[in-house]
Amino acid sequence: MKNKKKLSPESILELFSPKFSDSKLARLDLNTSQVSDALNKVTGNPGVLSGIKPLFDKTIVGRAVTASTMADDWGTSIKAIEAAKEGEVLVIQVEGDDKAVWGELASKTAQERGIISTIIDGAVRDAGAVKRLEYPVFSKTIVPNAGSPKAEGKINIPVTCGDVTVKPHDLIIGDECGVVVVPDDHLKDVIDETLRIKRNEAQIISKIEKGYSFSDILGLN
Repeated sequence: MKNKKKLSPESILELFSPKFSDSKLARLDLNTSQVSDALNKVTGNPGVLSGIKPLFDKTIVGRAVTASTMADDWGTSIKAIEAAKEGEVLVIQVEGDDKAVWGELASKTAQERGIISTIIDGAVRDAGAVKRLEYPVFSKTIVPNAGSPKAEGKINIPVTCGDVTVKPHDLIIGDECGVVVVPDDHLKDVIDETLRIKRNEAQIISKIEKGYSFSDILGLN
């Protein structure tokens, strides 16, 4: 896989015109910790999807395509795959977590369509096979069993995932620490604040390397 070229702060700021592209967004060096801090500063809500954990460590950034279903209906997940575009992230609200709504075949299908990740407020199965595919899945739990392909759920509506509302086209960031959602209407302010946090943390690291104590840097003494 080719290394993605990181953008300079100046180039990043230029992205946030009304016409900035999602492909450029995906090139930003975002992580959930800094984005969550920025979200909390801008909106008063850290945007963390509670209880949603990565199946394996991989950073993902993309726009949300949402779905709502029951634990015994994995067919809705397949319909969500068909509704999503290349570069998007599936976010699936599930009522119940005793049956998996996602597994190896769904992961392979999504991967072939260029979907970059699936976030599930419920259960996934075939964990080993999904890891071998290197398709990023974030879920509440893992189980071996599944229901039926009923396809009775809804696609691209506001959903609740990890106690946080996610709307279609919101920005999703996931990594080894978890998943954060940035509401689309706060995106520019949150990214601006994230860049400020990045610059501040870089300055702190530089001072630590020069021998300053962390307490002195933070003004705790």
